[in-house]
Amino acid sequence: MKFPRYRIFWLKTWKAQQIYMFLWMLMLKRATIGTRHINYRKKKHMIIGIIGGVGSGKSTVLDYLEEKYNANIIKSDLVAKDIMTPGHKVYHKVLSTFPEVNDNGNIDRTKLAEIVFNDKDKLDLLNSITHPGTIDEINRLIDISKSDVTVVESAILIGSGIEKRCHELWFVYCEREERIRRLISSRGYSRQKAIDIINSQPDDDEYNFYADEYIDNSSTPSSTMEQIDLIMNREIC
Repeated sequence: MKFPRYRIFWLKTWKAQQIYMFLWMLMLKRATIGTRHINYRKKKHMIIGIIGGVGSGKSTVLDYLEEKYNANIIKSDLVAKDIMTPGHKVYHKVLSTFPEVNDNGNIDRTKLAEIVFNDKDKLDLLNSITHPGTIDEINRLIDISKSDVTVVESAILIGSGIEKRCHELWFVYCEREERIRRLISSRGYSRQKAIDIINSQPDDDEYNFYADEYIDNSSTPSSTMEQIDLIMNREIC
C-alpha cells in the first residue's frame, strides 16, 4: 500500500517523536537514579519518594509507614498550602499575580483552583511561583528530619531534584476503575471529572519507569501493608 506523502511525513514525525521521548525519558531516568543507588542499609536516614496518580491510595501507604515505621511524612500538598499563608514569599507573589483571590488577607484556594483549572497559561504561571518554593521547603524539611525514615509524597517529585535525594522511589499503583470509584466516593467527583483529572496526569507506565519498588494498592489495605512490610524488611530492617 502506498501512503500519500503527508501521511508518510506524519508517520516519520510520529516515529521520531516516539524515539525522542524514549531517549529523553531514559536520560532523565539515568540522571534521576544515578545518584540514588546508595547502600542505605549503612545509612541511618533513609529517604523514600512516593509517586502515583490521584486516587491510587498513596495516603494509605503514608499512614502505614508513619504508624508502623515511625516515618516522618512530608506531603507536598500540605507544604504548598503552608507556603501560601501570610509571612511566606510565595503568599505575596500569588496575591500580586492573582489579586482576585485575596480574601481578607488570605488566599482563596478554591477560587484560585477555578481560575487555573481550564487555563494552561495561568496554571503554568501559578506553578512557576509555587513549585520552587515548595521544593525549597521540602528540602528544608528533609534536612531537619530526625526520623530514621523520611517519606516524601509529591506530584512534582520527578524532575524537581528531590528525587535525587531519595534512596528509593515507590510507585503506588491502583487499577483505573478503582481509582475512579474512590474519587467519586471520597471526593464527591462526577465520573467525568474523575476521568479528566486522571487523564491530566502521567500514565502508569511513566511512573513505573522511574520506580524502584511497585506497590499494588488495588485490593485490600492488608494486602498493601504486606507489600510494604516485604520491602521494608528487605531494605532496612
